[in-house]
Amino acid sequence: MTAHVRLCRLLLAAAASALALAMPGAAAELNPAALAYKLPDQIKWNPPSAAGAQNAVLVGDPSKPGLYIVLNKWLKGDHFSRPHFHPNDRFITVLGGTWWMGSGATFDPDHSVSLPAGTFVTHFGKQVHWDGAKAEDASLLIVGDGPGTSTQVEPATGRFTSLDPAAVAYILPDQYKWRDPTGAAGTNQVVLHGDPTKTGLYVVLNRFKPGNFSKPHFHPNDRFITVVKGTWWVATGNKVDKDNMVPMPSGSFVTHFGKQVHWDGAKDEEAWVLIVGEGPGTLTLVEEAR
Repeated sequence: MTAHVRLCRLLLAAAASALALAMPGAAAELNPAALAYKLPDQIKWNPPSAAGAQNAVLVGDPSKPGLYIVLNKWLKGDHFSRPHFHPNDRFITVLGGTWWMGSGATFDPDHSVSLPAGTFVTHFGKQVHWDGAKAEDASLLIVGDGPGTSTQVEPATGRFTSLDPAAVAYILPDQYKWRDPTGAAGTNQVVLHGDPTKTGLYVVLNRFKPGNFSKPHFHPNDRFITVVKGTWWVATGNKVDKDNMVPMPSGSFVTHFGKQVHWDGAKDEEAWVLIVGEGPGTLTLVEEAR
C-alpha cells in the first residue's frame, strides 16, 4: 500500500468519524419500523410561488382524498392569497412569525387580523377567506382531509371589519385549555381538534417539562409529530436508557408508526410537540426491559 493510499484511507476514516459524531442519532439506534424522522434541513421545500409562498408536503397528497399534512410559509413583504375557499375543513397551527387573516370576498390586507405564533386556526370548508404575511415570514402547519384544492372567488373592494366565525375560528396561545391548568404536570396536553379517544382526526399539543419522559408504549395508529419548541428526545423499543436517545430539534418532523414501541421526552429544556393522528390515539404501556 502506497503512502498516498494510506493517507486517503485515513482521511476518509476521519471524515466518517466526524460525520457520525455530527449526526443526531449516531450514538443511538432507532428502529425504522417504529419511527421515522426528518430534521429541519432534510425537509424538501418547493420553490416560492408567484404569490410569495412556498410549501413542503409531509404526509399524503393534498390533491387527493385522505389525510394530508403540509408546511406552508408566507414570505415577508406583504404577500397575500386572494379570496378563495377549500372543499373541506383545514386545521392550521402558526409555527412562527405572524399570520394575517381575513374572511369573505372583501380583500383588505391593511385591516386583516394578526395571528401570532402558537395560534390554532380552523378554516371551514366552502367558506371564503384570504391570508398572508406582512413584515415577517409566517410559517404554518396545515392538516386536512383531501382534496385540499383551492377555488378562487372574485375579490371585492371596501374595508374589512371582522372575521366571519362561519368561515374562520381560532384559539390564541393564551386561550389554550391545558389538561393541567396549574402547569404543575411534568407532561401536559391541550386538545386543539377532535378527541384522541375516538375515531377521527385529532390534533393535540404535548408539553414536556425538563427531565420528564414517557414510558415505553405504543399507539394503535400512526402519529405525525412536529417539534414546535425545544429539543425532543426519542427512542424505540422497551429498554429505557436516557443516555442512548436521539435529539429532535425544533422544526423536526417525526412519524410514530402504529403498534410499534417507543418512548420520548425532554432533557435539559422544555419540549413542545404538535401531534396529528387518526383516532383512537390511545396508549398501551409495555413492560420495560431489564
